[in-house]
Amino acid sequence: MDFDYFYNREAERFNFLKVPEILVDGEEFKGLSAEAIILYSMLLKRTGMSFKNNWIDKEGRVFIYFTVEEIMKRRNISKPTAIKTLDELDSKKGIGLIERVRLGLGKPNVIYVKDFMSILAVKENDLQKSKNLTSEVKDFNLRSKENELQEVQNVDSNYIENNKSKYSKREYSFGENGLGTFQNWTIVK
Repeated sequence: MDFDYFYNREAERFNFLKVPEILVDGEEFKGLSAEAIILYSMLLKRTGMSFKNNWIDKEGRVFIYFTVEEIMKRRNISKPTAIKTLDELDSKKGIGLIERVRLGLGKPNVIYVKDFMSILAVKENDLQKSKNLTSEVKDFNLRSKENELQEVQNVDSNYIENNKSKYSKREYSFGENGLGTFQNWTIVK
């Protein structure tokens, strides 16, 4: 085969499949096969068309129909490979980028394509929380006024008439690791 080059704006005349780069490079998606990444990109494109056609459920979620047979035809793969690839993306058996809902015998499954960027939003939220926590840490200076000893008062002790209280004995024991355990309030008979 001898292919010709693209000239000028000819490159823009085709319909391309967009593959989000994070699915290829992101740590969260390292386990995804190339077939699953391509299929997810196809499902994303179909989601855009479903939105334009107002295929939205009662909860405001966009859904698509994409049968196993259609996947087999479009990807030129066998039925077991198509099912395995869907399972790899599914929330029950795989990474969770799609959710399939069965409608019944003989009807195609409804597929909800999930937002791959939402996991990054959660991580960014966690990062922001940790930044907020670290910003609250004060500079620690041993000679600062905050670290000076507080005044110690000489307080008179309590005089207990009966120093043979049944709750006065305490037991100490040391475990295998040398760290002590303390048990309080044992009854003395």
